[in-house]
Amino acid sequence: MLVPLTTYMSFPKAPLKRFNDPSGCAPSPGAYDVNTSEISKGPVSFQKSQRFKKQKESQQNLSVDKDSTMPSSAKKAKTLRLKVRSFYYHLIRVLVQERGVQDKRIQDMENELEKMEAKLNVVVREKTSLSANNASLEKQLIDLTRTNELLKSKFSEDGNQKNIRMLSLELMKLRNKRETKMRSMMAKQEGMEMKLLVTQKNLEESQGKIAQLEGKLVSIEKEKIDEKSETEKLLEYIEEISCASDQVEKYKLDIAQLEEHVKEKNHEILILKQSIEENVILSKQVEDLNAKCELLEREKEDLLSRKTERDESLNAEMQNLKEKLILEKQEHERLQQKELQIESFLQQEKELSSSLQQKLFFYQEEMIKERTLFKEELKLALEELDLVQQKEEQTERLVKQLEEETKTTAEELKLLEEQLKEKEAEMEKNDAAHMQATLILQERYNSTVQNLGDVTAQFESYKALIISELEDLRLENSSLQEKVAKAEKRAEDVQHQILTTESTNQEYARMLVDLQNKSALKEVEIKEMTVSSLKKITDLQNQLKQQDEDFKKQLEEEELRKVGKENTVAELTEEVNKWRLLYEELYKKTKPFQLQLDAFEAEKQALLSEHGATQEQLNKIRDSYAELLGHQNLKQKIKHVVKLKDENSQLKSEVSKLRSQLAKKKQNERKLQEELNKVLGIKHFDPSKAFHHESKENFALKTPLKEGKK
Repeated sequence: MLVPLTTYMSFPKAPLKRFNDPSGCAPSPGAYDVNTSEISKGPVSFQKSQRFKKQKESQQNLSVDKDSTMPSSAKKAKTLRLKVRSFYYHLIRVLVQERGVQDKRIQDMENELEKMEAKLNVVVREKTSLSANNASLEKQLIDLTRTNELLKSKFSEDGNQKNIRMLSLELMKLRNKRETKMRSMMAKQEGMEMKLLVTQKNLEESQGKIAQLEGKLVSIEKEKIDEKSETEKLLEYIEEISCASDQVEKYKLDIAQLEEHVKEKNHEILILKQSIEENVILSKQVEDLNAKCELLEREKEDLLSRKTERDESLNAEMQNLKEKLILEKQEHERLQQKELQIESFLQQEKELSSSLQQKLFFYQEEMIKERTLFKEELKLALEELDLVQQKEEQTERLVKQLEEETKTTAEELKLLEEQLKEKEAEMEKNDAAHMQATLILQERYNSTVQNLGDVTAQFESYKALIISELEDLRLENSSLQEKVAKAEKRAEDVQHQILTTESTNQEYARMLVDLQNKSALKEVEIKEMTVSSLKKITDLQNQLKQQDEDFKKQLEEEELRKVGKENTVAELTEEVNKWRLLYEELYKKTKPFQLQLDAFEAEKQALLSEHGATQEQLNKIRDSYAELLGHQNLKQKIKHVVKLKDENSQLKSEVSKLRSQLAKKKQNERKLQEELNKVLGIKHFDPSKAFHHESKENFALKTPLKEGKK
């Protein structure tokens, strides 16, 4: 619409411009150096050169002029934009601070989990060591049972009965011999009177020997008393073993309770791991959103800066043209005003153009002389106006694009604000739940540590008691073996004494045969002596019988002890088998969790590699942005902006794809976790049921306790 104006108008000659003359805010090409010495910091950061420092005052003056020329609505819009931008900056800073606090909390929780895992490993190692100790104790018990069986075989009832029968037969033989000797004594009493003195001396010697035998009998009685005391000690030991078995049952119940606590803690650890993973995912999403916000804000700032620069350059050019047109005539000023009205009111362009053409026809006669002078200037002005029109069209297109982009960015920012608000609410809920869970875990952890300490102390004391009891049993077995050897020696001594008595009796018989004639007066004394000796022999026989009965009782008691020991060994073997089964079940249950942890680590590494790739892309964008600042032509800048938009759209599509893949992976993982929980029988923990469990401290037993052995 402006072309017919210039065909009938003449303008003064415009000054010629070179390509390297400064035509705007930026210096001419070749008049500055880009600094590349310092290293850029942060994602999408770039090094600004020193080329804009000299012209800051001119830019400030231009901005002041522009602000004075801008309308009030534009100023309000600009202030609103600045306020919104500052508000978003503040929001982003707050979110970054909250994210740092959450990262610290997550790191603390991860450290606590590592400590818990280390303590669980220590407990498992202690269990393995205790199982090894139980195996060694079982071997020792097997050795003791073998030794007891050997002792049984040595001191069986058949051997004792055979010895008693042999002794009874020998006693019958001795009685028969004595009867024959008494008869011979009655026949030879007359010849014994001369040898009474000798016999008296021999009798005194025999009395001394009898006293020695009585002393030996007293020592045997003392040994019997000692054996009775030892039997009483053994009975007390059996009672202690029964008490120990009751304690073992109590420990079993405590261990079952501890296993339940361990299962609950494992379940809580899994819940915490899931919450930590969710927090990590949320933190990653927040990081992505922050990065996107930063990119959008930077793009917005770049576009605004470009728009301001273009507006300033266009305004400068328009001011130059206005100054040239003011020099021509006042009528041309009217036409400029009408042109401005035409630009503002596009509907009245035709009417204004017709009126201007009429006015131009009126002024043709006056301007014929000046036309020849201003033809060249008109050509230049036409070219400049064409360029201005093209630039205005480009600016209008850019303004439309920027308005559309600002609308889209505003909508995206609104969506991001809503998402941020929702996520802040979710994070607050998660923080509250997380704090409650951490408090519960700390309380339970302290209780479990105390229980584990008590159990380990009790188990160590029980272990020491068992070792001391085994040593006592070994000592008792060795003492019993020594006593058996002593009893055998004593039996041999008794047999030797019986043989010696028989030999002495034979000698006495011979002496009596010689002294029968002289022993008539002393037959009564001899009869009394024989009666006393018979009484002593019967007493000795009774003592031997009592000793045999005592030995039988001791053997029976030892058999009962062996039976009790065998029962305890069987119970211990059953406990060991139970522990083995429990350990295998725990290993089977923990194996899939280890596989899951390995899978999570692989996913984490993949995400880290993706993060590295995104960092590289951001570095590329930073370099391209720095190159963009070094461009000398607006067309190249526009092309670069288009490329950046394409790259941003591609990155957004890739991000959406990755999010969909992550969502699918999460769904698959949840399905697998639910299937594993169904297979293993694990139920999810409801926070609403916290501190509402049934009391487990004094619960009724399913089976009554066993009575202790008395």
